[in-house]
Amino acid sequence: PVPLQEIANDMLQEQSPKRLYQVRGKLYELLGNCVPAELILRSLLVELLRKLDDELKVEVVQHAAFYEHRLQEGQKPIFHLEAFVAKFMALYKQWMQSNFG
Repeated sequence: PVPLQEIANDMLQEQSPKRLYQVRGKLYELLGNCVPAELILRSLLVELLRKLDDELKVEVVQHAAFYEHRLQEGQKPIFHLEAFVAKFMALYKQWMQSNFG
């Protein structure tokens, strides 16, 4: 299966629709290999937190909790995983632009 560290790196390197599409494919691959969606989300969060500025960590954890809750209530795990990835990318891009121009 695709290592979650690789997915986290992808999310941090580029925040674009193209990158979201690539990450989605890797998430599908993990789900297709019977990796539980909750485990994917939590592991991805851990990988991201290792590389994030403290300023962003609380907000990212809050969003992860929100999408994990949605994941447990919903039918299609990929939708909730992808929504978390998209939300993270938007937050991270905004944070990078406001801090580094």
